[in-house]
Amino acid sequence: MKQYIFVVNKPKQLDSKEIIIDATGMLDAFNQAKELKLKEMKESKSKIDLKLKGTIYSH
Repeated sequence: MKQYIFVVNKPKQLDSKEIIIDATGMLDAFNQAKELKLKEMKESKSKIDLKLKGTIYSH
């Protein structure tokens, strides 16, 4: 299991937020991140930028 770190930027907020997603692979992590992005966009009704920051490999 790997942890994928995404940076979330909202247009009206100066500070960005990091989210960590536990996933078995990159595609799984991107699908989870996409679902979170769509949910946030519906709630806030504004554009949200989402970028992959990195991956944490655990033993």
